[in-house]
Amino acid sequence: MVEAITRPTQIEISQKALKNNVAVVKQTSGADKIFLAVKSNAYGLGLIPTSKAAIAGGVYGLAVAIIDEALALRHERLTAPILILGISPAQYAELMAVQHIMAMVVSLDWLKEAATYLSGEQRLHVSLGVDTGMGRIGFRDRAALAEAIAYVQAHHDLFDYVGLATHFAESDSANTDYFEMQLARWHELTDGLPEPEYYHVANSGAAMYHADEVPHDVIRVGTVLYGVEPSRGELADGHELQPVMALRSEINFVKQLPAGEGISYSHKYTTTGDEWIGTVPIGYGDGWLRKLTGFNVIVDGQYAPIVGQIAMDQMMIRLPHEYPVGTKVTLIGRDGGLENTLEDVAQYAGLAPWEIMTGMQDRLHRVLVD
Repeated sequence: MVEAITRPTQIEISQKALKNNVAVVKQTSGADKIFLAVKSNAYGLGLIPTSKAAIAGGVYGLAVAIIDEALALRHERLTAPILILGISPAQYAELMAVQHIMAMVVSLDWLKEAATYLSGEQRLHVSLGVDTGMGRIGFRDRAALAEAIAYVQAHHDLFDYVGLATHFAESDSANTDYFEMQLARWHELTDGLPEPEYYHVANSGAAMYHADEVPHDVIRVGTVLYGVEPSRGELADGHELQPVMALRSEINFVKQLPAGEGISYSHKYTTTGDEWIGTVPIGYGDGWLRKLTGFNVIVDGQYAPIVGQIAMDQMMIRLPHEYPVGTKVTLIGRDGGLENTLEDVAQYAGLAPWEIMTGMQDRLHRVLVD
């Protein structure tokens, strides 16, 4: 991985916004503890800086997809609880136990295999996953789940029964039929079984719109803490949330072109008169997709359209007049009275905001601000 610290293009992570969103989500959901999903490089914002900002902002624990992400956090001496959301190879059970990393368990066979690797020096914290309708991973049979819980409790010298979880596939829609079906299955599968230290079932949508229907002392959220309204405006406007991410660069070359000049590959844009064209050092190699050609960035509080195809490392914008090299360009964020939100970018690209975020490449420099 090469991080371009010599280039004026960077992702800004607002610590102030993240702290605000923690407070908003706690107040709305009634949660006492929040696990923030920082998988996939903290949704593209940067695993380490975002995790540090989140803990400083009041987050209780961190949720990752794979062991390697958890180990990267421990390497940075982050001691907060870490939950792995995916299935980890059982051969790494001792490593997870020693590093105080919570494993997601979805079968009795996994527990039995993991037991052969555990020394008992440190107990492995486990959370058992229940598939209530996501169709991904988890127990789907009550008897099998009960047997796994019994095995964990019978081997308390090796395991610590910490969590019981599910994941809602559709908790952020006005149509609640599927959510209600999953919730009913959750009760059918878990009611009356031995209780763990805590349940974590509420994702961003469930935490914001269904907190009174699900266990919510401990919630496990992602997008909402990053300032993205989970329903994308269907159920709420998200006005209390603040955007955590901004993406900015600078103009590094300026020229005036006469009418009839082609811009970028395939000359899909041709100047129609004397036009001031600025070059900006960011491209699809950074995750700024080609389909964003034509999108308006913000320069000096004014919109400036991207002209010509976005190249791998650079793109061109049409300026209202000449600007000096070094002039700030805001791709995502606020400049003056204008703002480009993640939702704006996502709608233009025909994607979800979290797809735009996770597409941001490692080459982009990440910095904590405010």
